[in-house]
Amino acid sequence: MSSPQRTGLVEPSELVVALAAPADLVEAEAVMREVLRADLGGYRAQWHRDLDNLEAAYLRRGCALIVARDESGILGTAAIKPCLLASPPNPDWLAHEYNQPGVCQLVRVWVAARARRRGVGRALAERAVGWSVGPGGYRRVYLHTDAGVPGAEAFWRSMPTREVHDGRPDPFNTVHFEIDVDAVLRASGC
Repeated sequence: MSSPQRTGLVEPSELVVALAAPADLVEAEAVMREVLRADLGGYRAQWHRDLDNLEAAYLRRGCALIVARDESGILGTAAIKPCLLASPPNPDWLAHEYNQPGVCQLVRVWVAARARRRGVGRALAERAVGWSVGPGGYRRVYLHTDAGVPGAEAFWRSMPTREVHDGRPDPFNTVHFEIDVDAVLRASGC
């Protein structure tokens, strides 16, 4: 087995990706707020209020918070919630297409700077998709990303996704995707 330093990837035996428990929430919130501050321009109540109470936002029916950790602690997060796109700022047709009972939204796929480019984001996304179509009971997974964040758009394009709308030049450089659930499950061995 190669070392993590040579491959740049977290060895599977070192990385644990699982549903967050209440005991994980303080550390998960700290990682999320650091990524938000350092990479995404900071907290905006209209978009980030879920961080104020992760338990109410994600530890409830139809929602999930996934965390990735190694011996150093939580490295990243991913969350699932029912898809409820606002229009505006999203186009009406997009909200109509994805605001359906069988559709969830993948959000907060955020990885601490120290853990990037090591497979953590992919592991989080795969686990979140597996939960979505398994215990979550969803059939489709929607997400959007801020293409202005270095590496964000390239990451999602490297995954089995289909672009459904490029909203640029909106103020948030938003690109909307649907995940090919079957391809993710095949690739992850689920």
